[in-house]
Amino acid sequence: MRHLTDEVLNVAIVGTGPRGISVFERILANLTAEPEPSSVRIWLIDAVELGAGRIWRTGQEACFLMNTVVGEISMFSGVSEAEPSRPGAGPSFQQWLRTQPDPALSGLGRDDYAPRYAYGRYLRYVYDVVLRGASGLGEVVEVAGKVTSLREDGDSYELRVSTADDELTVTADAVVITTGHGRAELSEQQSELARFAQDRPELRYFSGDSAADLGLASVAPGTAVGVVGLGLSFYDVLMSFTIGRGGKFKESVGGAMFYVPSGNEPSVVASSRTGLPIHSRGRNQKGVTDRSAPKFLTSAAIGRLRERNVAQRGNPALDFDRDVAHLLHAEINYVYYTTQARTQHGPERADAVGAELLALGPEPESWPEVAWRHGLQDVELVDLDHLSRPFQGKRFASGAGLIAEVRRIMRADIVEAGQGNVDSPLKAALDAIRDSREVLRHAVDFGGLTPRSHRGDFLGRFVSRTSLLFTGPPLERTAQFLALIDAGVLEVVGPDVVHGCDAERGRFFLESPAVADSRKHCDVLIDSRIPTAGLTRNTDPLMRQLVDERMAVGFTHATTEDRFETGALHITPAERRVIAADGRPHRALYALGIPTEGACWFTQIGNGRPGVQTSFSRDADVIALSLLRRAKSNAFK
Repeated sequence: MRHLTDEVLNVAIVGTGPRGISVFERILANLTAEPEPSSVRIWLIDAVELGAGRIWRTGQEACFLMNTVVGEISMFSGVSEAEPSRPGAGPSFQQWLRTQPDPALSGLGRDDYAPRYAYGRYLRYVYDVVLRGASGLGEVVEVAGKVTSLREDGDSYELRVSTADDELTVTADAVVITTGHGRAELSEQQSELARFAQDRPELRYFSGDSAADLGLASVAPGTAVGVVGLGLSFYDVLMSFTIGRGGKFKESVGGAMFYVPSGNEPSVVASSRTGLPIHSRGRNQKGVTDRSAPKFLTSAAIGRLRERNVAQRGNPALDFDRDVAHLLHAEINYVYYTTQARTQHGPERADAVGAELLALGPEPESWPEVAWRHGLQDVELVDLDHLSRPFQGKRFASGAGLIAEVRRIMRADIVEAGQGNVDSPLKAALDAIRDSREVLRHAVDFGGLTPRSHRGDFLGRFVSRTSLLFTGPPLERTAQFLALIDAGVLEVVGPDVVHGCDAERGRFFLESPAVADSRKHCDVLIDSRIPTAGLTRNTDPLMRQLVDERMAVGFTHATTEDRFETGALHITPAERRVIAADGRPHRALYALGIPTEGACWFTQIGNGRPGVQTSFSRDADVIALSLLRRAKSNAFK
């Protein structure tokens, strides 16, 4: 066992995916700006790939795509046209792609979606730039290994790291946990399915991880495969089984997409709660800074609501349905109505409609009269519940009837997505949800909602439904989905899917109670839904040890009436310092990103935006400044 430490400021960053790199970059950028920079040693620790992490590792299949267009991505916290790149300023993802020798990457445009491995390579580039920027400011130690424990040792922290060759002990003055997506323990039902497969060598069960980590290559061609969940990771599974095995998507003379099988594909049946795949993102028509300016759901409005709640009830916590949802509903429909006016009658009519809606205020129920008065045809309020669950209450006499309805809905979605996120009234309106995320965080983060409303109204209903509408894949994936149905490679079971073990047949099954005779049997079952591991189900030994030894505790929302255990690491809002079970914030133990999901919302964002100060880079800067400020005041010693 080796033990390493000395008198310089030692900072350990656990996890070197996007969040870890962002903290690394901001530490070096801030040090560079200091007239008398502190001397540091930064330990960079990653169990999979240093500088890329697990999710973005560079050895993935090319068919796994990002979910953000190329032009909206940067890992540098500032923009610089000059060379060389440095901590704090460097090329965006799009600028970097143009320099790549591979034409498949260099030819990607602003509104294209890049392979995930390409983003991993960009992360490695940023990582290497920051490594070079550390020269003269201190030392960087790279450790390829897994942190298995972290304990306080007087005025420092002791990390045990398991590597391929040794077990290393690192002593650090400060630790930043940016470990990203953790793997969750199997649920009771998942354990039952896994045991069922274990007892039958001809069956396989996969769950709880990204497609790149499931071992899908072991599934033989022609195997009957069931997939539960039709979200983003479903598409990764589907592409791995098709493009990844030599299949080709082509376009007919009329422009329709069709699939040419390689013969290596399994036969896939799939379904979900909605019975439909996640909707396509609208073709991007926005520049990096082209976001809908909020009209109703603003930070100022959230502040006023909190002040009202304090005056009325002595508690600033919001009720999402009562206080926030109607403002977001107004934002969505404001964009919808004004886009309808612009596309039907021109920009002047859009300005007139917008002015009248603003005068009426955030009460969309009164807005259809405005649409009628301005000659807008067939314009009704956007119904998020219907859009997210169009099969609610419907019954199908046959699978053919279901597929016909799936085709109709998905073809309409392709048309809307093709019009773009500015020119399609529907896609522009749904993009308003994406544009409102920063304000929604202001309303939700760190106990901003009541426990009941956070658990039920926000996560249970709003997030679970609307995420299907605005976080989807590029529209080509939806066209490929339909092409695979046409080719007989893919079947859809129906909504409210039930899956389990058929002991009599010795196989797995999927079926929909909404579709007659829908039961399908399969020999491989894949649960493509990726749960948030949280603290209670996390298999990561570091997270387990922190909780077991009371060094960390979950963020719990509690009032005298209700209690909601979010499963997130409890951290301080100001500096993101981890809070121990006794309520004490750690001196210098920080956490950022996925481990804090629940205390914060939508932490899975893995990039900043060129020239725009988003919460991604701001959060990293908060930690970097806290570290350096405390170093200057000798708070670590």
